[in-house]
Amino acid sequence: MSEIKANKFILVPRLDNPGGVANYYSVLKPFLDKNCTYVYRGKSSEKNKIWRFITDYIHFYKSAYKDGNSGVILISSSLGYGGFVRDGIFSLLSTKKHKRIIFFRGWNPSFEKKINNSRILRFWLQKTFLKADHIIVLSSEFKKKLSDWGYTGQISTETTVVDEKLLNDFKFRERKSEVKNLLFLSRIEKAKGIFEAVDAVSLLLKQGRDIQLTIAGNGAAMDNLKEHIYNFDTDGITLKGYVEGEDKMNCLISADLFLFPSYHEGMPNSVLEAIAFGLPVLTTRVGGIPDFFEDGKMGLFLDNREPEHIAEKIEYLLGRPELMKEMSEYNYNYAKEHFYASKVAARLEKIIDDVVEERV
Repeated sequence: MSEIKANKFILVPRLDNPGGVANYYSVLKPFLDKNCTYVYRGKSSEKNKIWRFITDYIHFYKSAYKDGNSGVILISSSLGYGGFVRDGIFSLLSTKKHKRIIFFRGWNPSFEKKINNSRILRFWLQKTFLKADHIIVLSSEFKKKLSDWGYTGQISTETTVVDEKLLNDFKFRERKSEVKNLLFLSRIEKAKGIFEAVDAVSLLLKQGRDIQLTIAGNGAAMDNLKEHIYNFDTDGITLKGYVEGEDKMNCLISADLFLFPSYHEGMPNSVLEAIAFGLPVLTTRVGGIPDFFEDGKMGLFLDNREPEHIAEKIEYLLGRPELMKEMSEYNYNYAKEHFYASKVAARLEKIIDDVVEERV
């Protein structure tokens, strides 16, 4: 294939912003080619939100059109309350000279229902996002919904990314025969299934199981979670709070099993990171997880979120250390081929280049 010379603009939040989208593009940036230019939006020193939006739109327009060349613009958005209008305007601003790719990095189920019940929201969707030349989503479930809404273009499913620097000092080791350290790493919110995870572990602790649950993360439900754990009067559950860098790596290295009984997701980065560190995973069938997760090979799917059921699945793996070792090695190797930043960047570039060359 000949080298692609066209301009490639990627609209992203400022990389020093907190959040998964900024982190995704920050991790990918060293692996993308020199023709990919980031155009930033979002928080700045400007305190007036309306004026900030206006200056973001002006900056975006000038960046994309300053040299008169055509190319492709990738707009990272979220099907939700924040991005629907804001990024729809960005889409309208990029209609004349550039091909458009929309990457839905987030998907709010309640907002999806609002679109289904509103002609105005569906009209806006059709005139903005559904005019794209290509759409990227994190789940085949979202892909089907876009088709139901009338999108007839090409839709790709992608993953989030594992920062390879997080594993710089990690040496894969064969799992020990004894399995006792469980890890939950995510935002502390009710929708993540954290209360059900705690209840399941508490059931096993009451049965005398020698296990430990480490909870890493912070969020709106933290105070309620602390009270919930206090009522169990057990020292088998540890709250770490928010972790990053070396602290996150240590949590992942010391764990034997990853718990993730979430209610809804896009593509949870914490699950990908757990797999990269060779952790077997217990997870619900949510978001993009079923698109790659091999039940019985990478861990186990949960059929529901009842604490008794979660405890039963934990018990099943506790009694099968050899299976856990096989899952661990498989996950570590799978992540290297599919989730590392270099691999994700290569796939994203191929999508962009295919749109440029009209091979979609």
